[in-house]
Amino acid sequence: MDPAAAAAVLPERTEGHHLAPSAPLSPQSPNAIPPRTSSTGYAVPHPPSKSALRPLPESNWLSQSSSRHRKTSSATAIPLTGMQGNGPPDPARFATEDYNIIIQRQWTTQKEKVLQGPYDYLYSIPGKDFRSLMVASFNAWLEVPKESLDIITKVVGMLHTSSLLIDDVEDNSVLRRGLPVTHSIFGTAQTINSANYVYFCALQELQKLKNPKATDVYTEELLNLHRGQGMDLFWRDTLTCPTEEDYLEMVGNKTGGLFRLAIRLMQAESKTAIDCVPLVHVLGLIFQIEDDYKNLSDVQYTENKGFAEDLTEGKFSFPIIHSIRSDPNSLQLLNILKQKTTDAEVKRYAVKYMEGTGSFEYTRRVLEVLIGRARKIADEIDAGRGKSQGVHKILDKMVLA
Repeated sequence: MDPAAAAAVLPERTEGHHLAPSAPLSPQSPNAIPPRTSSTGYAVPHPPSKSALRPLPESNWLSQSSSRHRKTSSATAIPLTGMQGNGPPDPARFATEDYNIIIQRQWTTQKEKVLQGPYDYLYSIPGKDFRSLMVASFNAWLEVPKESLDIITKVVGMLHTSSLLIDDVEDNSVLRRGLPVTHSIFGTAQTINSANYVYFCALQELQKLKNPKATDVYTEELLNLHRGQGMDLFWRDTLTCPTEEDYLEMVGNKTGGLFRLAIRLMQAESKTAIDCVPLVHVLGLIFQIEDDYKNLSDVQYTENKGFAEDLTEGKFSFPIIHSIRSDPNSLQLLNILKQKTTDAEVKRYAVKYMEGTGSFEYTRRVLEVLIGRARKIADEIDAGRGKSQGVHKILDKMVLA
C-alpha cells in the first residue's frame, strides 16, 4: 500500500491524545449485527452494514473505510456532556460555571428510571399486600384524612419494597414472589443503591405531611429495623443460636418496625387518642413467626421462595431455635445450618428432625396464643364501637390451616 493511501486510512496521533482505533480495513459483513441497547436504555450505535457478496477493488474498500471514518457525527454517537462544540473545552469555564443549576438541569426522567429500575422490578410483582390491608383496617379507628393516608400508604409501600431488596441481597436469596430476585437481574450494587435511594425518596414523600412528629417516627423505626436486621445477620454469620427472648426482641425491631411505622404515622395524623401500637406489635410477632413456620413447611411458600430457604441461608428462625435448644447435646441441626446446604435431601432430613423435637407443634401453639391475644387487644381498643372487623379478618387469614 502506498503511503498516501495509508495516511488516508490511519488516524493521526497527536501528542497527549489517543484517538480510538479506526474500523478494520475490510468490507462490511453481509450479516449485519443489530444495534444493541444497554441497561440504561441508550442505543449503542454500529455503522450501517452493506452487502459484500462480491470482492471489491482495493480502491473501493479503502475509500469506504476512509469515508466512514470522516462521516462520524454526533447524531449517531452517544452524547457526551461537555463535549459539544469545536475544539477542546476552555478550563477557564470552571471559574464561573454555576454547577448547582447544571445538576438540576441534567437530572432526567430516564436517569431516574435507571436508579429506580431494581425497585420498579420488584414493585411490579404482586405480593400479599398485607400492610395496605392493615392500614385500612386500623383506619376504621384512627380516621386519618384521605390525603394524609394516601401519603402514609405510599411511604410504607416504598419502605417495604426497598427493605425486601436489601433482605434478598443479605440473605443470598434466589427467588422472591416466584421470580428471580432483583439482584440476579440488576446486580448487587445497583440493587443496593436503588433500595437506599428509595429510602430517601420515601422520606421526601413523608415531608408532604408537614408534621415534624412524622419524621421522628420515620427515623426511630428505621433505626429499629436496622437493629433487628443486624442482630439477625450476626447470629447467622457467627452460628450463634439466640434465646427465644432475643429472637422476639429482634422481630419486634425488624418486622414490627415497619408495622409500627405505619400505625404511628397514622396516629400522628389522627385526631383521636387511640393507641394501637400494642396491637400492631403483636401482629408483627405473629407475621414473622408464621413466616418462619411456612418457610419450612408450606408448599406455596416453596414455590415462591424455594424449599426450606431458611436452612440454606443458615437462619435461626423460631422453630429452628426451639429445635436446637430442645436438645443442646445434639449438634445435627446446628451443623446443617453451618453448611448452608442447597441439598433437598439434607433439608428434608432437617425438617424431619425438627418434627421429632416437636418444634412445629410448639410453633403452632404459640401462634394460636398470639392470635388469641391480638383478638383480645383489638376488642379492647374497639370498646364496642363495632370497628374491629377489619383486624379480625386479618387475624382470620393468619390462622394456620
